[in-house]
Amino acid sequence: MNSLLTNILSVCRIEYLIIDQNLKVLEISLGINHFANIADEVKQGEDVRIAFPELEGLEDIFDAIRQGEEDKFELKGIMRSQDPASPLYIDIRITKNIQENYYSHPFIILVEDSTERMVLEQSLFQGANEANLLLRNLKASKQYIDQIVTSMADALLVTTLSGKIKKLNPAAQMLLEYDETELIGQPIAKIIREVNSYKLEIGNIESIDISQNQSINPLAQEIETVCYTKSSKTIPVAFSCSIVKTEIDHFQGYVYILRDMTERKQAELAKQEFLAMISHEVRTPIASVIGMASLLLDSGLTTHQKDFVEIIYSSGNSLLKIINDFLDFSKIQSGNLELEEEPFILQSCIHEAFYLLTPEAREKGLKLTFLDTLKFPTTIVGDITRLRQVLINLLSNAIKFTETGNIEVSVIIHKNAANTNEIQFSVKDTGIGIPRDRAERLFKAFSQVNSSITRQYGGTGLGLAICKQLCELMGGRIWVESELNAGSTFYFTIAASVLPQESAGAQVLAPVQELQVKNSENNCDYRTSDLLKLRILLTEDNKVNQKIALKQLQSLGYSADVANNGKEALDLLEKIPYDLILMDCQMPVLDGLETTKEIHRWQESKFVSGRRPVVIAMTANAMKQDQQMCLDAGMDDYLSKPVMKEKLAATLEHWASVILRVEEISAKEETVFTKDVGLVDFPIDWERLHQLSENNPEFELELLQIFVEDIQSRLEVIKIAIADHDYEQLTLQTHQIKGASANIGATAMHLAAEKLEQLVYNQEPRGGAKLVSELEEFVKRIQEFLVCKDTTDVTNN
Repeated sequence: MNSLLTNILSVCRIEYLIIDQNLKVLEISLGINHFANIADEVKQGEDVRIAFPELEGLEDIFDAIRQGEEDKFELKGIMRSQDPASPLYIDIRITKNIQENYYSHPFIILVEDSTERMVLEQSLFQGANEANLLLRNLKASKQYIDQIVTSMADALLVTTLSGKIKKLNPAAQMLLEYDETELIGQPIAKIIREVNSYKLEIGNIESIDISQNQSINPLAQEIETVCYTKSSKTIPVAFSCSIVKTEIDHFQGYVYILRDMTERKQAELAKQEFLAMISHEVRTPIASVIGMASLLLDSGLTTHQKDFVEIIYSSGNSLLKIINDFLDFSKIQSGNLELEEEPFILQSCIHEAFYLLTPEAREKGLKLTFLDTLKFPTTIVGDITRLRQVLINLLSNAIKFTETGNIEVSVIIHKNAANTNEIQFSVKDTGIGIPRDRAERLFKAFSQVNSSITRQYGGTGLGLAICKQLCELMGGRIWVESELNAGSTFYFTIAASVLPQESAGAQVLAPVQELQVKNSENNCDYRTSDLLKLRILLTEDNKVNQKIALKQLQSLGYSADVANNGKEALDLLEKIPYDLILMDCQMPVLDGLETTKEIHRWQESKFVSGRRPVVIAMTANAMKQDQQMCLDAGMDDYLSKPVMKEKLAATLEHWASVILRVEEISAKEETVFTKDVGLVDFPIDWERLHQLSENNPEFELELLQIFVEDIQSRLEVIKIAIADHDYEQLTLQTHQIKGASANIGATAMHLAAEKLEQLVYNQEPRGGAKLVSELEEFVKRIQEFLVCKDTTDVTNN
């Protein structure tokens, strides 16, 4: 090949071979060996197929080219190097030799480096495959997520950041009764009207930075509320909200998950109704048995008869304790048990538990000891009732399982770095002990060490389970150390604040000392004869309960009239000036709750005494919500049946002293209150206000002034909200007025606000303006009284 052509091929990075018709190598370029299958194998005179085995089997192709039947033949993308770091690909072209010696040199083979092209093609092919695979994965992922969302039992709604609905699943359509097209683009507030009230919870998750970890999906806590369907039904739901943040604005927003709570609420209601039924229907006859037995014990029985009655009395109390255990356990399990946070003297709580169980211990010849290592009376803040319940349970068990010896209680206070202290109690006995492998069974519900325990000692197996849960609710724990036949020591802790001695004296010790002074014979504020003049009406439909209550009252020195239902009670109230009503809740004709509400609706002038009597509930319903229902209905106090004589005596003494104080204060202030302002239908329950202020007239006036200013400003907001149809603001303001009115004793205002709140809840505008006018009139009359009172004070000064 001439030098010019050789140079041109070299510049184009093409090497060549000239071969004869027998495929023998006649001439080669300098770099051809770089492309050979085996280096340095391309030699003149050798068969070209040795260095380029790809040409094997192409003899027919060579003949076709030599005879002019084919112009050329190409082999592309032949790999020479498999090293990924330095790959090598070649293209082989076979064509005629165009030089003069064609007959002796018929073929020329051109070999070109095609590495760059092949690598690029492979990259493109691989990229296309990867893109196709990614697309398939995305489609599969979307299908997978869509199937999950579609199969969800809970309703799911996706909104934009502004709250517009952009997607919902079939469960949401079924729950809300809307088609998807009807909700797309609508605000989420159409479904959950109070959603703006939860902006605080939702706002907390908006501030979370997920840029560092895209797997974070911040979720607001589950909130119980209601949602509204297309047919205007209100459905209780629990909803949670999760924020979606991405780099693309279109894919940002919120995900709401709504869980229909209807069945759960119905189940909870059914459970509460069942427990209420158990509480009332079972406790009522038990109360009668215990009450009658206690009366018989004071009736001069023979020794033989007294033994029988004591068995009835103790068995009734045991049965009542079992029922109370079940009710307590149910309340704890359902999360309805609320702990009080009040200051009390720790030693007093322990002494009260000892006082209750000393007769039982004395009967078995056991010694109860309290090792008081605390130098001074220690005041803590907590729930004295529940702490005493744990102590009584442990002491009662210790007495039950100890035949001889003693029972010892001690307490240690550990100071914590935080504001609370860990208070550790121990109850040590010399009883039968517990095998180590059975100790853990003690704190499980319905479980005892072994079945023989139930047969020999009785019990439900709930006592220690309740103690465990109560301790945990009070921020502590409970455990036991025991040795079989050598006694047991139960330890438990609670977390509580310990008040400094100075503040403790002001908050707790002073009232205790005051009570002691009042109860002493020489320093009683009110004579016993005055207290016993209390005019009492017993409203009770059960004849047995009537007899028990009347007998207890008689033994305490009181007398009472009887009404068999609420209607009879109201009839008697119009004729007789009763000071106090002992009110049963469940009665025929008119129950105790409705009777009490009707008493509150009466104007003061309707009562013979000119003021409302104190109403005390006496009911076998022992659930927390039952007590709250009584207080919500307007009852002043609550006694749970069976009512022990001591508890009844203390309650009557307390309210008798309150009534006497109110009468004295009313007599002193009568001329001031009635001189310039007609208070026949004044909208404030003075008795309630006197109790609230502890008979401090100056504080009462200050309280009324604050009340008037607060309600006036809220009424102005309500007027604006009515004009704007702002139901969220109306709900807030009417609820606040209702609560403030109830607290201060503005009963009529409370009822008006309650009606207004109901109208707002139903979004019913009719009648709202009239109720607002009534509230304004009430406030105006209180304001007139305050002005008149100020004028009177100035004149007197």
